[in-house]
Amino acid sequence: MGGIVWWEIETTDPERFQRFHAALSGWSFEPAFAETELGADYWIISSGGHGIGGLQRAEPAAAAPAAGARVYLGVDDLEAAMERVVELGGYIERPRIELGGADRWYGTFKDPTGVSFGMWTAHPKRTTRSLVDPWSR
Repeated sequence: MGGIVWWEIETTDPERFQRFHAALSGWSFEPAFAETELGADYWIISSGGHGIGGLQRAEPAAAAPAAGARVYLGVDDLEAAMERVVELGGYIERPRIELGGADRWYGTFKDPTGVSFGMWTAHPKRTTRSLVDPWSR
């Protein structure tokens, strides 16, 4: 497994988050991915003209998001990594999602303690083995 490749924050009030962090750190926020499969209110967080993370509006009907950042790890085979998460007692929050471009596939997961994290790959779907039902937890 590779190193951290992305991080993001999920909040029910992304506008407030943007105002605070723009004033505190000088970050800028660019809307992104509205026209993709993700279809969410999402912004790329930039510092010095470089994307450093993401900000997403939490679904109103969803449980309150946990405080903190979601870290993304780079993997070669996202499906094999998803299977390993389930084998180890974790579960899948969002299966593979394509954001467009040549290197934009990811999924989000929770470990057995409830900590959310993501995995990101530059590769199209590689395996076809079926997963243990990720929604059964």
